[in-house]
Amino acid sequence: MNDPKTNAAPLRPSLRRNVFFAAIGRGYLALTQLALIMVTAHLGQVEDVGALTLATAVVTPLFFLASLGMREVHTVDDLTRFSRADYVALRFVGGVLALALTGVLAFTVFAGLGGTVQSTFLLLALVRFFGTQSDLNHGMFQRAERLDYVAWSILVRGSAGFIAFAVAFWVWRNLPLALCFQALAWALAYRVADLQLLDRLGQRLAWSDILSIDGRKLMHLTWWLLPVGLALLLARGAISVPSVVLERSEGLAAVGLFGALAYVHTGLSMLANTLGSATAARLRKHIRFQETQTLRRLMRRLIGMSMGMAVVFVAVAWMFGAPILTWMFGPEYAARTLFTVIVFGSSMTLLAAPLITLLTAAQMLQVRLVIAAVSFGVALVASMVLIPEHGTMGAAWAFVLTCGAQLGATCMTTWLRRADILGGAGVSSNGHEVEG
Repeated sequence: MNDPKTNAAPLRPSLRRNVFFAAIGRGYLALTQLALIMVTAHLGQVEDVGALTLATAVVTPLFFLASLGMREVHTVDDLTRFSRADYVALRFVGGVLALALTGVLAFTVFAGLGGTVQSTFLLLALVRFFGTQSDLNHGMFQRAERLDYVAWSILVRGSAGFIAFAVAFWVWRNLPLALCFQALAWALAYRVADLQLLDRLGQRLAWSDILSIDGRKLMHLTWWLLPVGLALLLARGAISVPSVVLERSEGLAAVGLFGALAYVHTGLSMLANTLGSATAARLRKHIRFQETQTLRRLMRRLIGMSMGMAVVFVAVAWMFGAPILTWMFGPEYAARTLFTVIVFGSSMTLLAAPLITLLTAAQMLQVRLVIAAVSFGVALVASMVLIPEHGTMGAAWAFVLTCGAQLGATCMTTWLRRADILGGAGVSSNGHEVEG
């Protein structure tokens, strides 16, 4: 393992500059992913958007589980027990397992949807595989508080992926083929951008370092991270439940309409992750050294920013939703009321994001599993009750109830554990959580 010497690392940008770079990177990635949906909607059929939405609903939770929250946890891990090589090896193994599980689901649970949808599942999983490899690198950049490196990595990957997908879909009008080209572009971006940036930090690992890891140590790391992985699976699964139930009830066309409008949640989630990416390492430092007043001030700033953005997004959706949707996807997608309901729900997750980042920085990983389980349970019940009766609008309100459950559970958990967070009592000397 090649750990950089302190005096060899590049100078770190300020917190304000890190937030700026994080916003640039995450914002650009959100725009390129939105552009993929727009290209699919304008050049393809609504069923193509539905297939992409359904594949995303199934594949993304699997890769969230496979990632085990390594990017977030590596950022705040003191690395006294596990090494970077352990994280990198686990990242690769998890990605391969997620690919395999996607194939199993595509040819069993979703066998009746046809070869095009099954191929979409598999090739989207390949795209996510390369994305997962890059995400842990971002955790290394975040740990060094080099969010400018994260932004550069995202700019290269987002641009390459969008150009490859758009050109392939324009030429062949074939969704699986376009995803195949996007996966190849993301793999190339990893080689061109990420590895060079890791070299600059002195954190690029040789294959010999990765292959020489202790298998028992890797299992211990997996066990420690498993609550975060399960929490991410349930949290993302909760967002996916309405799309899956809607497909069973109304078909791919309804999923296409709902999925295009619900993409706003992906965009707002990336925006929320921007604040978390830029501040997680600093929150961890404040907690570790019990800098209570500084921690309180930073949290007030984060919550205030999230609240302001939530209000603005809901207002924009209500006042300008129809023309925005018409321009982005076409007139058949211009459902302003449905769009506003979805944005309202997504804004609640934006409010919860600073508190979730705080819990992660405090290394209270198990409580995130409780929050996610509550959200998933509400999503399942609400979707089964509302969607068969109300279709896409029922899916939207099920989404709102899911996001509301997440926000409520997060607020309650943070309040109950506030003494441990502020007093540093929840963290042991080796940087791992002590549950009591």
